[in-house]
Amino acid sequence: MRKYLHIAFLMALLLSGCTARESVGVQEPENPVGQPVLFTSGSMSGQATKTDNGVSAPWYYGMSETGGVPYMPLDGRFVCTMYYHAAAGDTDNSSFDILPPSLGGTATTAWLKVNDNVGNSVFRLASYSESDMNLDDYGFDRNAPIFFWQNRLTHAFLALADYNQLATNDGASTAQGKLKMYPNHDKDLVTLPEELTEEQQAAYILSDGRYANTYDLTRGERTSMAQQPDPILALTIMKPAGATQEANRVRLYFRHQFAQIQVNLKGSADNSADILADQIEKVELLGVSEEGYVSCRLNADGTLTPASAKDVKLDAYTDAELIANPWGTSMEMFVAAEAALGYIKTFKAIAFGQLRAIRITWHEGTAETPGIKHVTTYEVPLTNETDNESTDDDNKKPVIELRNLHSGMKYIYNLELRRGTLAVIRTEILPWMQKEDLVYGTDGTIYN
Repeated sequence: MRKYLHIAFLMALLLSGCTARESVGVQEPENPVGQPVLFTSGSMSGQATKTDNGVSAPWYYGMSETGGVPYMPLDGRFVCTMYYHAAAGDTDNSSFDILPPSLGGTATTAWLKVNDNVGNSVFRLASYSESDMNLDDYGFDRNAPIFFWQNRLTHAFLALADYNQLATNDGASTAQGKLKMYPNHDKDLVTLPEELTEEQQAAYILSDGRYANTYDLTRGERTSMAQQPDPILALTIMKPAGATQEANRVRLYFRHQFAQIQVNLKGSADNSADILADQIEKVELLGVSEEGYVSCRLNADGTLTPASAKDVKLDAYTDAELIANPWGTSMEMFVAAEAALGYIKTFKAIAFGQLRAIRITWHEGTAETPGIKHVTTYEVPLTNETDNESTDDDNKKPVIELRNLHSGMKYIYNLELRRGTLAVIRTEILPWMQKEDLVYGTDGTIYN
């Protein structure tokens, strides 16, 4: 009897609490379903984390050395697809509906741009035309696709931009690397068997990591690394659990999908080769892929397939070509505007896939009278394990892959030229960070 009295007393307290709440005019939390989704792009609070083996985890777009991430700059553009749990009876653990309306699904795509200096993003047409907009109270163009919270379960937001075309890229073009998502993809990475049944075809459409956008990783007509494709991708999964729209704001954390290679060169310390910057003709990356792939659709379980690259097929090259370059492909790097401190010339490039070797061409004499030409090749080891000379476990370098390039990482090779050979001074593998002057400013940086 005492137990039931206790329960009745608690119920009375709860009821009186509700009455008091209503009597003083305290509003219940606003229902987020049906409200527009607000975005902030590029901002992140917190410090860089370490993986289990002590290696710095890949940093996000624009992250500074202190761990904060500045906001995406004013007028920065990106495309985003929203996924949610659409079926009756779904829970947060259910599969996301990853099919577009054209295939009977609910995944929708929209285009956004940053309209202030703190990363706030507004919906626009795929063409980003602003000549005839119909703006709402949020600054969204009513003529454009707009996201709304569909239910109280988790939603997924997959966003893509090109860092080197932040203010100029659009989604209206069908060219490679433009702002588009599945089903407007460039490449289907799954090879379908012949004579599929309807059930098999439906299953294949849902295959993980099947659809991607493609990016040309050759030098082509480009004259600088800033003209190369530099796709950045963000995935945020969250539910509208806050009491206000601002509390439910979606923050997108963009990360580079390919890798950056930097080669710093100087003459020999023993003066066996007294080299000037003009005498270094070119630096080539050998064995790198000529095409990169970035996923443009979420997997149904909420995961994302990592970026990949086209395999280098050595049987596509002649014997003479393979004698000159056993790794098949060659990509000439770009000269940096300024050499790294202590070096006479620096080369940079965005690359992906594998890096099998670095080839440097330099000459003695002058441009008019080059003299002896030297072509020296440094074969990249599989890992950095050969440099791990410390016997102190606390100071040992973590073993990191060098030949297989990883998304969002920067590989720095400091090399010393000698006649007929190269000396490796130091190899560094760092998170790929952008210079602070390439983002909007420190006012938009969030720290702990």
